[in-house]
Amino acid sequence: MNTQQLQCFISVADKLNFTKAAEELYLSPPTVTHHIQTLEAELNTKLFIRTSKMVRLTEAGSFFYGDAKEILMKIDISKKRAEKAATRNISFLRIGCTSNAELQSLSTILSNLQIEYPRVYPVIIIKDYSQLIALFDDKQLDIILSTKEMIKDTRDCTFKKLKVITKYAVMSVDSPLSSYKKLTFDDLVDSCLITLHPDLIPFQYKDKVQQKLTFHSQQHLGFICENDQVGILLAKSGYGIAILPAYCISADIKDIIAIPVQEQEIMEYGIAYQSKPKEKYIKYFIENFSLPEI
Repeated sequence: MNTQQLQCFISVADKLNFTKAAEELYLSPPTVTHHIQTLEAELNTKLFIRTSKMVRLTEAGSFFYGDAKEILMKIDISKKRAEKAATRNISFLRIGCTSNAELQSLSTILSNLQIEYPRVYPVIIIKDYSQLIALFDDKQLDIILSTKEMIKDTRDCTFKKLKVITKYAVMSVDSPLSSYKKLTFDDLVDSCLITLHPDLIPFQYKDKVQQKLTFHSQQHLGFICENDQVGILLAKSGYGIAILPAYCISADIKDIIAIPVQEQEIMEYGIAYQSKPKEKYIKYFIENFSLPEI
């Protein structure tokens, strides 16, 4: 996914006409069509319904429109910020996260970075992993906190594993399952499960927990959340049990119980960064960043 693909998508969505979009972008209609088809293939969904008489957005295209505009806006802001900073001898370290809980792990390294490189300022962006990858591919992010699975198809990317993580069942202290040391899906079969939208969790291929979550959702009541902290809040309030990867669970959250879920594949978790960084402050971050224990 790149900026030209997004610009083509937005222009066609605004005009509902491939020829007019091509004229606006000073491209040929076949080039615009190619960019849209490549974007659809990457997203694995149709964005437009196109006939000889009309062009209109699909439901998926309508949802994606807002995200595409926001990504381009962020890129534009980032470019202007970088241009302004260059005149003041200021640099930015751009870090991407998928969860607010991950911010806790950045506290120590950013405090040390501020001392070592006082003219380097962090810019932290929290988005779902597909949006982060788009920004990373366009060189708008220097570092992403991620699983190895998240960046497996990303170009010019190096992954540094910091730990292996598993998924946890998060529940209130009053839950009848709160005394368990480990849980299986047989233990959870009658529970209301709270899960994250697939865009927020890059599950591994054939992940056993994800397969069981999908089957459970077909048979039982559950919640799908757009934010991991909302999932934890619902679990804490007694609405069900949230199934979350370890990096979504802050060490300082009170009044919840987090129990490992068995029957799962482990995930490699750490940082992904643009290969062969030249800036000393990026190298400093890579060499010195570590993760606190949950």
